[in-house]
Amino acid sequence: MVAIGIAPLVLAGALAASSPGGGDYAFVTLESGTIVGVSWVERRPNELHSRSVLMQSSVIDARIERAEDGTAFRASTRLEMAGSEPHAPIERTAPPGAIFWSDMSPVSIEEAVLRARALGGGDVKVPATSLFRDSRDEISVARLDSTDWVVACHGKRYDVLTDRDGRMLSASLPEFGVVIERRASVPPKQYPLWPPYAGPPDSAYRAVDVSIPAPGGHVLAGTLTRPRGRGPFPAVVLITGLSPNNRNEGQPPWMPLRDLADALTRRGLAVLRVDDRGVGASTGDRASSTTLDEAADVHVEVAWLRTQHYVDARRVGLLGYSEGGLIAPIVASEDSKIAAIVTLDGPGVSGPEVARYQTEAAVVRDPSIAPGDREAAIQKLLADTLTVRETSYLSIDPLSYARRTRCPALILHGANDLHVPSRSAERIAWAMRDGGNRDVTVRLIPGVSHSLLYDPVGLASGWVYLPGFLTAPEVSRGASDWMADRLRARRPGT
Repeated sequence: MVAIGIAPLVLAGALAASSPGGGDYAFVTLESGTIVGVSWVERRPNELHSRSVLMQSSVIDARIERAEDGTAFRASTRLEMAGSEPHAPIERTAPPGAIFWSDMSPVSIEEAVLRARALGGGDVKVPATSLFRDSRDEISVARLDSTDWVVACHGKRYDVLTDRDGRMLSASLPEFGVVIERRASVPPKQYPLWPPYAGPPDSAYRAVDVSIPAPGGHVLAGTLTRPRGRGPFPAVVLITGLSPNNRNEGQPPWMPLRDLADALTRRGLAVLRVDDRGVGASTGDRASSTTLDEAADVHVEVAWLRTQHYVDARRVGLLGYSEGGLIAPIVASEDSKIAAIVTLDGPGVSGPEVARYQTEAAVVRDPSIAPGDREAAIQKLLADTLTVRETSYLSIDPLSYARRTRCPALILHGANDLHVPSRSAERIAWAMRDGGNRDVTVRLIPGVSHSLLYDPVGLASGWVYLPGFLTAPEVSRGASDWMADRLRARRPGT
């Protein structure tokens, strides 16, 4: 999965707009009004240096040597995760007449416009090469007037505003809720680094590493976040999706379970998120584990959480994403003391239907496959060898567990989900109601795909090019507010 729940930062003080001039400057990227990235830019006659920090946890530091005409010929890029040593530099050489491009570096957009101006403006195709791999693109740049441009690449259309010299003042992606704005300066302390498993820089709550022994002999390692104060607090266990996942459900800058843990903990709940068995710091055999094995691990995590002195054992809930949205009802149906559950993009149809839905969505939208060849392509992909985990997942009837779930339940689903059909949400809800559950809520989130990001297309093959990193606020805020209400959590400081 792609997919930090950073505290909303406001544009105040040092981040206030000021007149863009020559020399050093910064680009600030915002999603739904929240800062998700800052890119500091230095321009010298023959070198462009940009240092981009995304979600306070991922750093892209690129030095690009440039020719006199503004094109690039060599780049050295270091990638770094907050709290870790930088990787070895990635050295790349650009073909003649090209620029370097990265979807995660806003200065790439400015470079495309400047190159288009040098080529005469109008409708221009700017050759580009990736900062990270051997791939080449053409960036489409259209000039609308002296200061307005449209830059298109990888299925995205940036509406760009420049000054009369071509320096980018802003770029926006309305379909994704993303705005990029130029600032004369942004002090780094205004956007401090945040290691993926650490507590937030504003110290709003605590984060500690935990190790939980399981009866099978393996150890489940994770992060426990809890509000300031003595407690006891209500608590939530987060449950990962189908692929082998760490406790954040991804690497920076995409970390949806950290987003959710952040939102929940700021609402007054303790939150446990754990590396899957055999993944990250957790031990055990991932290859042989099944969906029901992970459900057993969640039972262990819940039991451990209930023994912590700062946790109210009567107010422990579950929040599961994707396969975790199946596991949450499994655990709740077997443990009558679970106080509430949230499912995010969980399946409400059979496993084979999910597999067919995913495969068909990808094949139908693949222009290289002729309509008459689609069914054969679908059948070929469905015949691929399955892992033990996939076989287990496909064999489970999710509605049988939903009917036995009695605790309050919130069913959240992205309306653009091409991994799990959105009709799953109402099917889960009606199965729960049919079993006697009278507190079931369904919410479909417009514009959001299985990535939990704003995504008008929805295909997993395009997630790497999505311009957003922050879990859609309707998801994180909706889940945290609902869970805080059902578990009677008090806001910190009240």
